[in-house]
Amino acid sequence: MQNRKGNVLVSDPRTGCLLAVWNSRDAFGAANPPGSTAKLFTATAAMQEGLVSPSEEIFCRRVPELLGEPFHCSHPAADGPYNLASALANSCNYFFVRLSLRISAAQLAHWFTAFGLGSAPGQVRIEADDTGKARAALGEEGATLSSAQLLLAYSAFANRGQAYRLVRGNPPGRHRAAPTTASTNPALIVRLRPETLEVLSAGLEGCVRFGTCQASAVEGIRIAGKTGTAAARDGSGVTHAWFVGYAPVNKPEIALVVFLERGTGRHDAASLAGRIFKFYFEQPSESRVVPAKLVLREGGKAGIQLVGP
Repeated sequence: MQNRKGNVLVSDPRTGCLLAVWNSRDAFGAANPPGSTAKLFTATAAMQEGLVSPSEEIFCRRVPELLGEPFHCSHPAADGPYNLASALANSCNYFFVRLSLRISAAQLAHWFTAFGLGSAPGQVRIEADDTGKARAALGEEGATLSSAQLLLAYSAFANRGQAYRLVRGNPPGRHRAAPTTASTNPALIVRLRPETLEVLSAGLEGCVRFGTCQASAVEGIRIAGKTGTAAARDGSGVTHAWFVGYAPVNKPEIALVVFLERGTGRHDAASLAGRIFKFYFEQPSESRVVPAKLVLREGGKAGIQLVGP
């Protein structure tokens, strides 16, 4: 990749085999706030602790009273109230700040760490006051993580509660769709109720179909994903972009995470993720490969170009 800073990991969630890697050192060793990708963990905490019903609806007022204008919602004005799945799909800050008021800091921290977060290079330290919880619920404070940690967490969700350690797999350009065993034992097990998986999976798929992840969509493929846009830790005011997701929803065979400096999840990270998904699924199912060469360059709305082998 050229002219952009960041990292990308592509894996087979059935085995943990890495299919493509860009900037491995940063992907495994650098920690950043997760931005709105953390809303999956916040939603899981609320569902698992019995603090929200999937059918409960909240009208979005655009600006969360607790955090103010800097955290205003960026999604289009809604025609009606959001439930948990549609709030996740549209990444509604107002909904998730309201939700955070019901969840204790200990409960939030428990479910963040249940997904494998909190260990080096990242950390989970959520303040007990309402503002601290709200910012943690949105992924702006309270937790940092690496791209590898985020990919593992979402792979666990894709696999209905378990994920395998990320390991080097077949060389790029030589990956077959049939899984090969990289590990016999899951590296991460998260015990989730079927209702939690059903509701939040619908939210992640909705994020790609009609929400903030539309740039990652591929016609005819059911993709689940979540974007995130997090403020840089240096206080410069710039934002960094996340996308994490997997496909197909009903039987995942590819999972990926994209982190790009100086960008937004909706426009930059999701766009690159869509190009990778498209490249992968355009090939025959028996011989699908991932790009041997990924190139990022300035220019165009997304500033991204993907090149195959």
